[in-house]
Amino acid sequence: MNKKISFLVTLGLGVFLNLGQAQEITTEGSAFSDNIQQAFIVQVEKGKEEIMQQLDSIKSVNGHAIEFSNEDILIAQRIQRIQKTIPLEYNERVKAYLDKYISRNYKPYMEKLLGLGQYYFPIYDKIFEEQGIPEEVKYLSVVESSLNPHTVSTSGAVGPWQFIYGTAKIYNLAMDGSYDERKDVYSSSYAVTTYLKEAYDEFNDWLLALASYNCGRGCVRRAIQRSGLSSPSYWELSPFLPKETQNYIPKYVAMTYVLNHAELYGLQPQKTNLLADNKVMMLNKSISLDKLAGSLGLSLEVLKEFNPAYKKGTVYASNEKPRRLVLPYQANFSDSLIYAALNNQIVVPEIKQEYAVDAKFSKNIAAAKKSNVKTKPNTVLSYVTHTVRKGDTLSDIAQKYRGATVSRLKSDNNLRGSNLRIGQKLKVYKGNS
Repeated sequence: MNKKISFLVTLGLGVFLNLGQAQEITTEGSAFSDNIQQAFIVQVEKGKEEIMQQLDSIKSVNGHAIEFSNEDILIAQRIQRIQKTIPLEYNERVKAYLDKYISRNYKPYMEKLLGLGQYYFPIYDKIFEEQGIPEEVKYLSVVESSLNPHTVSTSGAVGPWQFIYGTAKIYNLAMDGSYDERKDVYSSSYAVTTYLKEAYDEFNDWLLALASYNCGRGCVRRAIQRSGLSSPSYWELSPFLPKETQNYIPKYVAMTYVLNHAELYGLQPQKTNLLADNKVMMLNKSISLDKLAGSLGLSLEVLKEFNPAYKKGTVYASNEKPRRLVLPYQANFSDSLIYAALNNQIVVPEIKQEYAVDAKFSKNIAAAKKSNVKTKPNTVLSYVTHTVRKGDTLSDIAQKYRGATVSRLKSDNNLRGSNLRIGQKLKVYKGNS
C-alpha cells in the first residue's frame, strides 16, 4: 500500500483507538475497528490492483516493455478524477510527455503557461460554456500555441488556436494588412467552438474531434476507412493517423493533468501583464493605439499585448466593421476619460513622436479628468443575448432588435449558414450605448 495512505490510515485509526480507550470501548468495539481498518486496506489495494491491470493491459496491447510504478498508479487515479466530458487515459505515450512536462528543465515553461492561463482560461471557460463545449478543451490551446497569439507554425497557422488561412476564412475570421483576427482570443475561440461542434457531430467522439483539429476531418475519415473499424475510439484509430496526430492527444492529456496538479509538482504561475484589470469594448471608429496609450498614461507595449490582432498600431473600425479593443483598466479611469481618449484622436498612418497629443486633445483630456459626469463612450456598441426559440429565423430575430441585421447576426456569431437550433445563444447588436 502507498506509504502516504498507510500513514493516514494508521494515524486516523490511532486517534480512534486512543479515543476508544478513554471511553472504555469494549473488546467487541476494538474488533469492529480492526474490521474497518482491514476493509479500508482491502478497498485501497483493490483499487490499486484495478489500475495496475489497466496499465498492464495497455502495456501488453502496445507491446512495450515499460514498467509502471506506484506513482503511475496514483497519476492514473488522479487523471480519472479530473476527467469530465472528454475521456482521459493514462498510458506509456501520455507518461512520456508527462515526465517531460514535470521535469526540471520544463519548469520555467510550465510556470509561464500557468501565468498566461490565468488570463486565457477564464475567457475560454465563458465562451465554451455559452457554446456548449467541454471546458477542458481549453488545454488544447496550450498544445497548439503555448498560449502565444503570435505563434506561427511551419504551415502558416497563426494565433492561440493556430488557424491556417483557408480554415480561418471558412470560419469568418478577418485577415488583412492591418488586422489578423486569428490572433483575437475571443473571435478565434468562437471559431474553434463551431469547428469542434461540427467535428463531434460527425465522429460522436470528443478525442476524435480534437484529433481532427490537428489533421483535419477528412484525414480522420480516411483513417477510419483504412482501419476497417466501426465507430473506433481515438486510441484504436491512432495507428492509422499521421505521426503528429498520434502524439497530439497524448500531449493534450499530459498537459491537462500537469496544469490541473501544478502545485503537486512545485509549479507556480509566472507573473504576466495580462493579469491587469481590463475592459472589453467594440469600436465603431478608427483609433491610434499609440495616441490612446499616451493619453491614458498606459504602456503602449501592454496595450498591444492585450490587442495582438492589430499589426500596425491602428485600429481601423467602422459601423459596418466594428473592432474589439481590450483596454487595460486603471482605478482612476472614468467613462468620460475613456470617451475623450477614444473620440478626440486624429488617426495618422505613422506616429513618429511617442505619445504625441495635440493641444486641443490635451485640453479635452484635462477637462475629462476634472469632470465628475459619467458618460458612456459612444464608441461602445451595445449587444444583447437572444436565446433561439422554436420557429425563430435570423430575419425574425433581426426584426426584433433595432440596429440588427441578418448579415450582422451571422458575422457577430460566426454563422456560416442560416440554420439555428433551439436554445442556441446569439449575440445581437442593438445600436450604440
